[in-house]
Amino acid sequence: MNRSLSMSLAFASVCGALFVAGCSSSSSGTAAPADTGTPTTDTGGGDPCKVVTKEDPPIACPPDPTLPKCKSTAEVASCPSDTACMAVAKQTGDILNMRMGRIRLWAPDALLSLAPLAVDPNVSPKCANNGAETFNWLVQIDKKANTIKTGGAEKSADAKTWAFSTKKVNGADLSGICPGFVGPADPIDLSPITLPVVFTGNTFSSSKIDKINIPIFDASAPTPIVLPIQQGIVKNVTISADGNCIGSWNKDYWCDGDSLGWTTGGAIVGKITVEDADHIPVKSAGCQSLCAILANDASKVSGKTCKRGADGKIPNIGDATVTTTNDAFLLSATFSAYGANIAAP
Repeated sequence: MNRSLSMSLAFASVCGALFVAGCSSSSSGTAAPADTGTPTTDTGGGDPCKVVTKEDPPIACPPDPTLPKCKSTAEVASCPSDTACMAVAKQTGDILNMRMGRIRLWAPDALLSLAPLAVDPNVSPKCANNGAETFNWLVQIDKKANTIKTGGAEKSADAKTWAFSTKKVNGADLSGICPGFVGPADPIDLSPITLPVVFTGNTFSSSKIDKINIPIFDASAPTPIVLPIQQGIVKNVTISADGNCIGSWNKDYWCDGDSLGWTTGGAIVGKITVEDADHIPVKSAGCQSLCAILANDASKVSGKTCKRGADGKIPNIGDATVTTTNDAFLLSATFSAYGANIAAP
């Protein structure tokens, strides 16, 4: 995952391939360490950032304490500092509302090297790491009902309040973004889903997600990019004692290119089928399909979409299975989240 010259050139052509709101490296202060893949942090009891399998990513992966602290924290001075995770709205009661402030990808491989430049700035809060807040993944936890409601949201007007999107994207509209692109036959429903969860103390895991479409909105595009996730699960998520945080943030390591200062506190693992991905256009990547980007192999691409066989179907080019062998790409991520307001529908 080193940022070699070849990857830099590749980034120049696909920057924002999935997340189109700007491409920015880490801000000033101490220069961000090179992204060398999995950190080598070791606390004496084993490496908390070691990847055993991508289906079980390292959840509580902190900034590497052997790295020097950032030379300055002036760049993040406006971030709230009265909670462990820069919560913008304090949470009380049984219903906890949160926005993900960090999404750390562990799979698919095609996105790992681009994530620090094409993913992180769009997830990061406005006060940190040039945050654009165009990728808003919300979590609403009901501790009394033992449920989690999750889905995407458009940008916030005040960086404190969001609302679950309930829009539907029509396949025909996608040709307006990328002329000639063939979208899915059925509308893509961006509505949130509600799942039962099982708590052990302050830690929970959800039942399996049948399907959820997570949108990434951008003012320059009339239709969002969509992550169509199937057979997913939210797991091993720990809520802080004060109810304001999942995971934590250390301002002294905001310039660390691996962690951005975050210790993640939960995981999301799911699958994106090759067929779903091939019907999602990515304008900023030259109108390639999401499938073509994830395949990351010219021999598996025809034009701007994934190559199909004589039967009109995409061969099994993925690394995960939904219906038939290798008909999907594995999505594996860990996340942190902070207290926010979620407006009533």
